[in-house]
Amino acid sequence: MTTIRTTIRALAALLLAGAAAAPALAATPVPSGKWSFVYTDAKGHPDRPVRVFTYRPRQCDTKCPILIALHGKGRAASAMRDYWELPADRHGFLVIAPEFSEKHWPKAALYNLGGVDGESDPRKWTYSVIERLFDEMRDGQADYRLFGHSAGAQFAHRMHLLLPDHRASVVVAANAGWYLMPEWRSDKAQAKFPYSMVDGPVAGEAAVRRALGRKLVVMVGANDTDPQHADLDRSDGAMKQGATRVDRGEAFFAAASGATRDLGMAGAWELHLVEGAAHESSKMVRAAADRLFGKGK
Repeated sequence: MTTIRTTIRALAALLLAGAAAAPALAATPVPSGKWSFVYTDAKGHPDRPVRVFTYRPRQCDTKCPILIALHGKGRAASAMRDYWELPADRHGFLVIAPEFSEKHWPKAALYNLGGVDGESDPRKWTYSVIERLFDEMRDGQADYRLFGHSAGAQFAHRMHLLLPDHRASVVVAANAGWYLMPEWRSDKAQAKFPYSMVDGPVAGEAAVRRALGRKLVVMVGANDTDPQHADLDRSDGAMKQGATRVDRGEAFFAAASGATRDLGMAGAWELHLVEGAAHESSKMVRAAADRLFGKGK
């Protein structure tokens, strides 16, 4: 009898060890090719569903890297997914493109600006939806890459600063219209939140220090220089950052470089001007794919 009990215990231990070693299975597994489903964020805003568009290349198994791609002002998540299809085939990664619809996430306040205004609980911010969506769809991956264009770039870089413990290994903010400057000192900021961290919802210096030490790529089309572009914010705070998206991207990066020096730390941010590109999602996606998934990445 003792031998039988010992054998049973040994088998149970092996089964438990095997379960612990097995990779986590996605709560929502993604089939090959193009697909979409409706995600309900039960821990955030269950009354605001998010349709999620995906693409999994045939060669992409459960260990493939994950890219979360954020649409612009037009909320065209399916188009953003489609822009990433060829790069995904080439480099082998899973594309996840959530759609924050105007119906459920209206205006810039709930999308670009993350639903931060008047909400003290970060779990309720729109930025936190990305983290929970990653948990819903990952198969044991520890991190993801985050890309946003235009309004999506505003979302991405603000998430990087206000939710600096996110699990994106690198964030690409492409052609943002204006920025949350990485400046927490009231005597150095040109304007308060939401144009800088001054009087913002998180401890400014601590959050900036954390964000500066993590990879953020500021990417701007070299031809995105129209000061009268229909979607370019011309509020006083935005105009203090520059007249065009190129000017504002350079000012944002310069502010980060200055903060890095003042904090005495090594920064991890990069600035890339994409030659031949204006305010064009498709061209910025191609440039970002090389940065995110090219050789050595």
